[in-house]
Amino acid sequence: MNDARSDRTPKVERLDAATCWEYLQGAQLGRLAVDNADGSPDIFPVNYVAHEGAVFIRTARDAKLLHIAHHPMVAFEVDGEAGDAYWSVVIRGRAERVTREDEIRDSGVTGLASWSPTSKLFVMKVTANTVTGRRFPSHAGRTGPSIAFEGDATRPAAGEQRPARGERPAPIPHFEPRTGATDTVPDAGREP
Repeated sequence: MNDARSDRTPKVERLDAATCWEYLQGAQLGRLAVDNADGSPDIFPVNYVAHEGAVFIRTARDAKLLHIAHHPMVAFEVDGEAGDAYWSVVIRGRAERVTREDEIRDSGVTGLASWSPTSKLFVMKVTANTVTGRRFPSHAGRTGPSIAFEGDATRPAAGEQRPARGERPAPIPHFEPRTGATDTVPDAGREP
C-alpha cells in the first residue's frame, strides 16, 4: 500500500551517540526519571553538565538522593530545538552520589548554576549505559482528529490476520514440566 502521503511524511532521524552527546553538552536543563521506594515513577527537572559519558547534577539532600540510594537505575531526558528541527536525547544508566572532590572539580559541575533557589551542595552522576536520540523537522507537527483507542496495542506481523472483534484467539499450547537431566521443549507433534 504505497500512499502518496507516505512519501511526503517527514521522517524521524535516529541520532548517533556522538550527536546525542553534542546536544547534551549544549543544553542545561533536563529531566531525571527515578523509581520511588514504593515502585511508582517520579521525575525531576534538573540543571546538569555532561562530561565524559556521564551527566553531573547538583542536588540538595533531598528525594533524588534517597531514590537513587534504593533504585540507582534511572533515565535522563533532554530535548530542544536546533535550526529547523526538534531533537530529543535519552540516557539510561546508573545514578550515584559523587564522593570524590577531584571528580567534582574535573566534571565542571562546580560552575553549574541551578535555576532553583534551593542550595545544591551535593553532586550526583548518571553514567550512561545507553544513549539514544531522535531529530525531526520542526514543521512536521500534526493536528487532526483524535480517536479513542480500542483493541490490542501490538501490531500484527506482516501477513498475519488478527481475529475478528469478538472472536476468541487460539489457545496457547502448554507442556507439562519435564524432570530429569535434560531440559528440552518437546517437538511439535510428539507427546511430552
